[in-house]
Amino acid sequence: MKKLILTTVCALAMAGGAFAQGNVAWNTIGANAFTVQTNATVISPLFGGGASGIVGATVGNTANVATTFSYELLYLGGSQVSAPTTLAALAGWSDAGLSAVNSGTGRASVSGAQTSQASTVPWAAGTTDNIVLVGWSDNLGLLGNGTQTYANVLNVLNNWNTGGVYNPVAGQNYFFGISTAGYESPTTANPGPTILATAPNATGTPIFSLLTQLDLLPVPEPGTLALCGLGGLALALIRRQRK
Repeated sequence: MKKLILTTVCALAMAGGAFAQGNVAWNTIGANAFTVQTNATVISPLFGGGASGIVGATVGNTANVATTFSYELLYLGGSQVSAPTTLAALAGWSDAGLSAVNSGTGRASVSGAQTSQASTVPWAAGTTDNIVLVGWSDNLGLLGNGTQTYANVLNVLNNWNTGGVYNPVAGQNYFFGISTAGYESPTTANPGPTILATAPNATGTPIFSLLTQLDLLPVPEPGTLALCGLGGLALALIRRQRK
C-alpha cells in the first residue's frame, strides 16, 4: 500500500512538473531589437492586404507619447513557424499574459509592465514555443468593451465592421500589427531568458523585429457611408412607391 501511495505521489509530482510554468525576462525590451511604425499606406494583411490605404499617407514611427499603443506577447506550440498573416491563423496563438505600452521616451520604443523580476509565462519550462508581439493603436481597444486587453482587441478584429458594438468610427485610423516570430524556451531561472534580442541565445531565438509595421485597418470613408445611406433611402422610396 505504501509503495502504491509513493508511486502515485511521484506520478503527480512529475505531472505537475511537466505543466510547470517558465520564466522570461520581459522587462528587457530594447530599441535595438524592437521598434514600431504605423503604416497607413497599406491595408492589414489580416483583411486582405494590398496598397489600398489612405491616399498620400506615409509610414512613420509610432507617436512619441506614452500609452498610445498597446502590445501583447503571444505564443504557439509546435514546430517553428512564421508570424500569422490571417485572422484564422492569429486565433490559433495563445495570450502569454504579458503586456507592454508605448514608452514615450524614445524612437518607437515600448516598455513592459514588469520592470525587475522574471515574468511567468504559461508554457512549460523547457518547452520551445513560437512567440510574436502584437501591437495596436489604443482607439482600437476602445471599441468592444473599451479595454486594451488582447482578448477584447481580438474580438473587435473578428467582428470588424459587421455591426453592433464593434463598428469602427468612420474617419478614424485604426492600426494593428504583428512582429516577426521568435522560437524561445522559458526557464525556471530568475530572471529567465530575454525574449526580445538581436541574436539567438542559449534558450532559442528571441524576437528581433525592427520597424514592425502596424498596418491600417479598413474603415469606410464618411463619403462612402453617406452614399450607402442615400442608396438605402432610395431603395426604401422605390419599394414604398411600388406598394
